[in-house]
Amino acid sequence: MANFQMIHSPISGIVVDDSACELDDLASCGGIQVTVPAGESWDALAERAVTSEWVGVEALSWIDGTVGDAVRINAAAHGQAVSDTVVSVRTWDRLTDAQKTFPLADCALGTDTSRFLEVLPDASDRFEILDVSFLFRQGDLSAPIRDADLAATLGIQMGARVPLGAVREAVRR
Repeated sequence: MANFQMIHSPISGIVVDDSACELDDLASCGGIQVTVPAGESWDALAERAVTSEWVGVEALSWIDGTVGDAVRINAAAHGQAVSDTVVSVRTWDRLTDAQKTFPLADCALGTDTSRFLEVLPDASDRFEILDVSFLFRQGDLSAPIRDADLAATLGIQMGARVPLGAVREAVRR
């Protein structure tokens, strides 16, 4: 298994070594839990998910930015959202000068928003996202397609499932 690249947090004086981040063994529910450094490309994660048969972000392919960026705004497209697969988000809280991990329930992920958009009086972000843990189902078929345009592009009925790679390629078009 390949590791994601080591990421150095942009927080002055703190280096986060994520070189040991590998896929966890099967989670107790039979899914795959994956922890990804916030600086990793979102599209690289989506591509890896498709090629590894991790279901849940295939329709979020080609979103620009990093994993941290996608989580910060709860990126959504084609009937899927980042919040569909997030388990927890590990941050550096600049207000308390301490690390804090938020379970999904405390992330306040909504349409184009999250608790990670909070700013300090000096207009800097309160939370620096360090890494994100996801829980993916395993499979070679997509989640049920919930977006009418994507279903039409794929030539299927809403709610149907297709190979993960087909969704990624359709989104690309």
